[in-house]
Amino acid sequence: MKTFSTNHLHSLNCRVGLLSRRSLLESIGSAAVFAFFVNFHSAQAVEVVPVSNQTPVLGTAPSFRVEIEIFEGTQVKPQSQHLLLFDSGVIYDLPIGVGTTVTVFDPSRTRVMLLHKTQRVRTTISTESLIQISAQARSAAIDARAEKSLGLNARVAPAGAAGDFAIEFGDTKYSVKSQPTLGEGVAAEFAAFTVWACRLNLARQVGSPPFARMTMAEFLAAEKVLPRQISLEVRRGLKTRTYRAEHLYVGRLSDLDRKKITDVGQMIASYEEVEFAEFPVD
Repeated sequence: MKTFSTNHLHSLNCRVGLLSRRSLLESIGSAAVFAFFVNFHSAQAVEVVPVSNQTPVLGTAPSFRVEIEIFEGTQVKPQSQHLLLFDSGVIYDLPIGVGTTVTVFDPSRTRVMLLHKTQRVRTTISTESLIQISAQARSAAIDARAEKSLGLNARVAPAGAAGDFAIEFGDTKYSVKSQPTLGEGVAAEFAAFTVWACRLNLARQVGSPPFARMTMAEFLAAEKVLPRQISLEVRRGLKTRTYRAEHLYVGRLSDLDRKKITDVGQMIASYEEVEFAEFPVD
């Protein structure tokens, strides 16, 4: 199974390869916001790895599940559903319903894997590469003096009732209603997932600018809470598009959850490995 390291960055094409700063900023500035709910010339860029993103000793991280439903506007039927299974430091992002891509975040083995259920292919990228891509994205944004418009300087503020928070940049605003956790380390694990998912979106060039969302994730980890509801408002002229992600948190894994994890292991063993740049984009 091939894993990309920073030494392989130059061999990747524009899906995750060396983009100009201009291409990077255009990519993260114009991407579809809905995809977020769910490379670069600055080779010396360094990203500080936050506490919630440190790799835990395998087997010491908590096991729990979070089911996420995403709604647009006032719709009552979710547009997307995902099941997140956290199992001793490994995170499984499983689509519910029509989704085709399974993602496995495995920081202890320094890798993230994507599996396409329809085409039966898999790909792998190293966590080191994702960290470098994120750092270089920050560097490019700073050099372009786009920190404010892309949310690098955005800060979390209280919003309304106790446990409600918001972060805003440009025409985008995230609002969070939080919920308590049932165990030590749960909030940090969920924040780590959020940060890794943001970095992966950067590498795949999908989603809205991730920096403010990463800041919010670290803030919630420090508060030792999980999101219960995340609302996203995106203003474009006189129009505002809204999205809402509902999070159902359960403090343990069921036998069925364990079977789903076993099924993913079988997919990893049987699917054909492809280059990261060749992995299908749904």
